[in-house]
Amino acid sequence: MNTDEIAASSRESAELAAVLAASLALAACGGSQKDPAPSNRQVAVLKPQSDAEAARFLAQAGFGGRQIEINMLKEIGYEAWLTQQFKTSPQPSRWTYANDLRVKDLAAYQNWQGLPNILWQSMFTGNDVLQQRMTLALSEIFVISYAGVDVPETIKSLVMADFMDILQRNAFGNFYNLLREVTLSIAMGRMLGTLGNLKEDNKGRRPDENYAREVMQLFTIGLYELNIDGSLKKDAQGQAIETYNLDTVSNLARVFTGWSAPLQFGVPNPDVELSRKPMTLQNADHSALEKSFLGVTIPAGTDGHASLKTALTTLFNHPNVGPFIGKQLIQRFVCSNPSPAYIARVATAFNGGGASSRGDMKNVISAILMDPEARQAPDGNAFAGKHREPMIRLVQLIRTLDYRSPDGVWRLGNTTDPSTRLGQGPLGASSVFNFFRPGYVPPGSELAKQGLVAPEMQIVSEISTIVQLNYLYSLLTAPENSTLRTYNDSNGNNQNDRKETGLSLFLHEEKALADQPLLLVERFNLLFVCGQLSEAVKSAIVASVSKLAIGDPNPAKLDIQKQNRVFAALLMILSNPEYLVLK
Repeated sequence: MNTDEIAASSRESAELAAVLAASLALAACGGSQKDPAPSNRQVAVLKPQSDAEAARFLAQAGFGGRQIEINMLKEIGYEAWLTQQFKTSPQPSRWTYANDLRVKDLAAYQNWQGLPNILWQSMFTGNDVLQQRMTLALSEIFVISYAGVDVPETIKSLVMADFMDILQRNAFGNFYNLLREVTLSIAMGRMLGTLGNLKEDNKGRRPDENYAREVMQLFTIGLYELNIDGSLKKDAQGQAIETYNLDTVSNLARVFTGWSAPLQFGVPNPDVELSRKPMTLQNADHSALEKSFLGVTIPAGTDGHASLKTALTTLFNHPNVGPFIGKQLIQRFVCSNPSPAYIARVATAFNGGGASSRGDMKNVISAILMDPEARQAPDGNAFAGKHREPMIRLVQLIRTLDYRSPDGVWRLGNTTDPSTRLGQGPLGASSVFNFFRPGYVPPGSELAKQGLVAPEMQIVSEISTIVQLNYLYSLLTAPENSTLRTYNDSNGNNQNDRKETGLSLFLHEEKALADQPLLLVERFNLLFVCGQLSEAVKSAIVASVSKLAIGDPNPAKLDIQKQNRVFAALLMILSNPEYLVLK
């Protein structure tokens, strides 16, 4: 395909990309803490009053929506949509998908063509969009990474897939069960050192303290004691109060000793079914010492199962968990800087009451999405909303446009590669601290002056912006080229299945609007930007698209002209700060 005209029409976007990161740092990325907190009223409107309101909800709760999904939400309302999502059955587990791939195509299973497809599959195709979005959000709190889970390649994708299954099946469950399954998973055990963690001995060996530290710092209570609204508790001297100290860590670490994998790693043909089983206790390797932490004491000689239950129950019941986890989930779904009142309402939902039990994740996500702060319009607030992270934008693109895979496989390769793709993908963070930190502040920005954070901005730069735009360009103009199944033939030569594999993109509805640039831009404005493009930006894009020739009498050439207009309009929208920040 000749794409010269697309490149020419999109030059404005390419030039914009060089300064996009800086402009984003000055753009809307969060709800100002200085703005008056919304009242604790109930949302009076139970249904979206416009297509834009519906699109905004679908972008927060999932990965955006097509017109048919927008229409359905307007008809049934928010609560009915949530109820429907809670009841929607997910696709077959990722572990099952991975094992099927291992049996059918071992080479693909063992490389980066296999694992991303396993992790992306349900997000691209599942009807359970809220559960998939929640699974992805949890994967950025309970972080493991492909590089950090050091297990043999024969079971690696199975172990990683099982971890995503753990997050998925607990996405609408109870936080305690989520915490317990994560703690006992092979993947987390390998990531943070509990797998094979041995008790102390008389030669100076001490239990590995990595998981004991991170389960507090990152997964449950954080570094400092919090009020229910997420603000710091202070001592008599006005100093923040630490939640734990080194002694706490060393005592808690004794709980996580004696746990081992249920399968043997070194054998040629392991029982792969065991790769999705929790770690098992070898009580002889479990510390028999007393364990004192966070106000509780486990007596000396207590067995490993009882010790674990006490430790996890103590963490689960800590008053910090509601505001600490609640705020991070708000950041993943709605806004970077929720007001203290918003955090308090979500933390209260976590704490339970009435028909809900403590840690009910359905209650938490409902509170996040139905809160007045989530549902009210930004109304010109320059610091409302959040930056859309790259992998959310990718899923939105695949789901919104008519992408099809002839063999049902989505071979996107290593999307975490920052030099050619997104620099981000499920379970692709380089450390347990995720791709970005919840409290990241872009240095020298207007946000910094306002005392606000923009977590996703930690992975934004001039270079990343251009690279990501180029990657999206390739997925639009030639999706089959980067998504083919590749393999080595009997002679060791690299081959691909061009006819049977590789994505195709169909743009029938979009091309039908190509001769009406304003309608084309408005379509993308609704489906991708939730109607939030300013009139100035829309006018500029329409003017640019209108410069592209259209009307060739040759049907084939006319089709290319229409396609070029569609690509140009979409690329200019996908690279614009008004899209990249969801308000």
